[in-house]
Amino acid sequence: MMDVCLFGVGLIGRVHAGNLARHPRVRLRYIVDPNREAAAKVAAFTGAEIADTEAVMNDPSVKMVFIASATRTHAELAMAAAAKGKAIFC
Repeated sequence: MMDVCLFGVGLIGRVHAGNLARHPRVRLRYIVDPNREAAAKVAAFTGAEIADTEAVMNDPSVKMVFIASATRTHAELAMAAAAKGKAIFC
């Protein structure tokens, strides 16, 4: 089982959340989104926890991040994930 984090629960983020939640070898562990209400809805649907970027990046159990947040956030999140050795889907 691989723990992953999803950044962003807008339109495409919700699509990824549903796919990740159904994958038999993935656990959607965390969701990060500045819109806490939207994050809470997706978390309730998927069983994921709401977290912040720092907590996710410092959690060694998270092996992969899915970046579906606003385009302007992609580079910073990808570089932070790469620095921690996490696989990146952007």
